[in-house]
Amino acid sequence: MTDKRDRLEKWLLRSLEKYFLPLLLGTVVMNVIFDTYYSINVSVATLGFTLYEIFLFWFFEKIKKKKILRFFIYCGIGAVMVFLSGMLIGAGWQRSGVSFYEWFYLSSSEVGAVFEYNAFIFGGLGFFLISVLYYFTVYRFRIFGVMLVTMFPFVIYGKRADSIETLNLTFMMTIFLAMMVHQRLVADDTKKENSGSKLMINSSYTVGIALFVTFVGAVTMLLPKPEFKSQLENNTGIFKFNVNTNKTAYDDLNDVSSPRFGADSTGEVLFTVRSSQDVPEIYMRRQSFDYYRSEQWVLRDEFNDWRGIEDGADNEVNSPLYLYNMMKGLAETGRYEKYGLTNDLFGKYNEYKTKPWLNISGTTYSPSYIPAPLMAATEQLGYCSRNVHGEVRYRGGYSATYGGIGISYGYTAEGNAENAYVNSLPFTRASFERMLNEAMNNGDITPYQYSNILRVYELYTEQGGVSDRIAELAHKATKDCESDYEKCEALVNYFLKNGYIYDLDFEPDDESIEYFLFDSKTGVCTSYATAMVLMARAEGIPARYVEGFAAFERGANGEYIVRDSHAHAFVEAYIAGAGWVTFDPTVPDYKQVAQQQQGAGNAAEAIRTFIDYFSRIALFLGVVFVLVFVIFLDRIVELFFRLRMKFRKTSAEKTLALYRRIIRLLELSSDRDANIRGMTPQQILSLAESRDAEISRAVSLFEQVCFGGYEPAAVEFEAAYSCYKQSWKALANKNKKKLKRASAQ
Repeated sequence: MTDKRDRLEKWLLRSLEKYFLPLLLGTVVMNVIFDTYYSINVSVATLGFTLYEIFLFWFFEKIKKKKILRFFIYCGIGAVMVFLSGMLIGAGWQRSGVSFYEWFYLSSSEVGAVFEYNAFIFGGLGFFLISVLYYFTVYRFRIFGVMLVTMFPFVIYGKRADSIETLNLTFMMTIFLAMMVHQRLVADDTKKENSGSKLMINSSYTVGIALFVTFVGAVTMLLPKPEFKSQLENNTGIFKFNVNTNKTAYDDLNDVSSPRFGADSTGEVLFTVRSSQDVPEIYMRRQSFDYYRSEQWVLRDEFNDWRGIEDGADNEVNSPLYLYNMMKGLAETGRYEKYGLTNDLFGKYNEYKTKPWLNISGTTYSPSYIPAPLMAATEQLGYCSRNVHGEVRYRGGYSATYGGIGISYGYTAEGNAENAYVNSLPFTRASFERMLNEAMNNGDITPYQYSNILRVYELYTEQGGVSDRIAELAHKATKDCESDYEKCEALVNYFLKNGYIYDLDFEPDDESIEYFLFDSKTGVCTSYATAMVLMARAEGIPARYVEGFAAFERGANGEYIVRDSHAHAFVEAYIAGAGWVTFDPTVPDYKQVAQQQQGAGNAAEAIRTFIDYFSRIALFLGVVFVLVFVIFLDRIVELFFRLRMKFRKTSAEKTLALYRRIIRLLELSSDRDANIRGMTPQQILSLAESRDAEISRAVSLFEQVCFGGYEPAAVEFEAAYSCYKQSWKALANKNKKKLKRASAQ
C-alpha cells in the first residue's frame, strides 16, 4: 500500500513538473481573452477551458508515441476544428447580423454578445493556442512559441486601444517568466544528469522562482512609463474603414444599434454647433433603425430597395417640411374640409416659418453621414442630401475632409408653435388614408407620394419585440388620449411619473426590455427609446428608434459643445398629416449626469490614477513582505517551536517534542527520497554529525525516555536543549558555507 502511494505521489509530482506551468499559462491567457469577449460567466468559461486544455494535453501525450500516424491524426483533428469554426462564424453572422470582423475588432459593449463567436473563441482559437503551448513547452521547448501565446492577448486588446488590467498583466507575465526560468533549468539539468549534478525540484525551488518573477513583475510595474499614444489611440475608429475612400470613423451607417448597457465615453469634444436661434437643446440624428430583434435594433434587407436614390425631393416625402407644404396645398384646394383640413389650420400657429441656421465645425470629427436635426432644410444644400430614413450625407464632390468638418444648413426648430400645429391636426389613420386616396384620385398628389406615405404604416408598426405585457402597458398609459400625438406625449410622461431612473453604471440581471419596464425601471437612453418605440407600435403608431446626439451644453460664446458622452437615443413617431416628429422619453437626469461626468472627469481621472498607482505600490510591498517572510520562514517556524516548548509540562514531553523537531529538520533538508522517519536514533545521530550538528545528548535522552520510561530532570533537558539551539541551523543544512570551509581545512 505504501509503495503504491509513493508511486502515485511520484507520478503526480512528475506531472506537475511537466504540465503545471504550461496549463496555468494557457488558462491565464484565455481568461484575459474571455474577459474581452464574454460579458458574463468568464470564470465558468475559464474553468471549462482548463478542463479542455487538460484533455487535449492528455490526448497529445497519447498520440505522441505514434511516430508517423500522429501527424495525420493531428491534421485531421485540425481540419475538423477549422470546419466547425467556419460553421460557427457563418451561423453567428446569419443569426445576429454582426460580421465576425466587426465583433472581433470592436468591444462587446458596442456590437453585443454573439454566442457562436464566443464558441469559436473557446473551441477553435483555444485549440490553436493549446496546440502551440503543448508543442513548444512539452514536446520541445522554444521560447518564441511560448511568447506567441503570451502576446496574443495584447493583439486582442490592442484592436480597440484597450489595456489589460494590471493584476491580469502581472500574473500572465509572471507565469511566462516562471516558464522561461523553469525550462532553462530543466534543460541545463538534462545536460548535467551524467555528471551527478541533478536539479532539485521541490517546494523551495517553486517558491524561489515564484518570488523572483513576481518581484521582477512588481518592480516593473512601479517603473515610470513614457506617455505615448499610438495611431489607434488617437483614432479609435481606425479599424472601421471604407475600402473605397480610406476614411475611418463615422463613415457609414451601422447595421445594428448600439448596446443598451456598458457604453463608455471619455468626454472628448467631437464638434461644436452654432445656431442663429437660441433654443434649449437640439436633437441631432445620425441614423434610425427599423426592426427590433434579439434585444437589438437592426436594419432589414427588404428596406434597402425602398430607400431609393438619395437625390431628389421625393425621398423626403415623409419629412415634416415636405408634408407641411403638401397638406397646405391640399387645404388651399378647399376639397378636403370634411376631413378637417382647412386654411385656418396653417395660419394659427405661425409654424414652420422661421429657418434658423446651424453651423457644425470640428477639427477631428470627419463623418460622411453628419448629425442633423430631423427638420434640417437639406433641400437648400447643394452639397448634402437626405435619404428616406432622414440621414444627411455629403454629396460626392464635397465629402468630409480628414482635417475635420465644417458645414452649415437651415432647419426648423421643433418648438411650441410646431408642436401645437401637430397636435391640432384632426386626422386618425383611417381618415388620413381616405383623404390621401381621394387626393390621389383627384390628381392633387401622385401615386408615388400616396404609396410612400402609407408604406410607413406597414413598415413601422411591425410588432417584433412587442409582448402582451408591453401592449397592455401601452394601452393603460394612453387610454385617455384621442390623437396619436397625445398618445406619444403620454408615453413620454409615463416614464417621468412612474419612478424611472437614469443610471449609466447600472448592469441589470436581465437585459430584456420587459425587465426594464416592469422590474428595474433603471437604464439609459437606449432603454427608454426602445421601450417607447415598442409601446407606440403597440398602439398602431409608426415609430422608429434613432441614434444621434443631444446638444445642450453651452460654451463661453454661446455655442453648443457636443461630446462623445452626449451620444443619445430618442424616438421619431409618425403623426398623420405631420410626418416624423421627435420625442425624447429619457428622464431629464441624463443631462445632469453628463454635466457631472464632465465636471468630475479630471478629478475622477486623478483618482483612478492614484488608485492604480497605489495598487501597484501595495502589490510591491506585498511581494516584499512575502519575500522577507519566506527568507525568514525557518526562523519564524523555529521561534514558534520554542514558544510551544515553554507550555509543555514535563521534561519527558519536551524531550519527545525535541526529537520530533530534529527529525523534521532533517526531513526538510534531505533528498525527498530519503526515509528519515525510518532511521534509528543512532542513524539520526550519524546523519546529524555529518552536518557538524551536536545532538548526542538529545538523542541519548530520547532513548531513555522512549524505551526506558525515564523522567529526566529539568537540568538534563536544558543541557540537551542548549546543544540543539546551537545546532539547529546545521540540522536544517543552513551552514553549508561553514561546512565547506571546514572540509577545505
